Amino acid sequence: MDIHAIFDEKFSGPPVEAAWIVESAANREWFAAAKGRIGPNSAIFSLDRYRSVESALCHVVWGIEEHFPQWRRIIVLGLTSTISVPAELEREGRWEKRTDGFVLYRT
Repeated sequence: MDIHAIFDEKFSGPPVEAAWIVESAANREWFAAAKGRIGPNSAIFSLDRYRSVESALCHVVWGIEEHFPQWRRIIVLGLTSTISVPAELEREGRWEKRTDGFVLYRT
């Protein structure tokens, strides 16, 4: 199962298999429209809870792993290319950097 961790506050892509998406007015609309077509453990998360984007990334990935034990890939979208994978996450699988974020592959 592919899970999307979406940090883009104006995400407008098609519905995905499952997603955790950052809270914003636009994303609340996207989530409401996609609700019946995405995995039931999908959620909206707030960046305000975390001290940094890197910290949020850690907690989002760990939350996804807990709520979707059958995950195959976690596709992280909407992070700038200056963000690096935190050391705490390096052991979670194989990471691939993309221009729009990262992909974590289960190993």
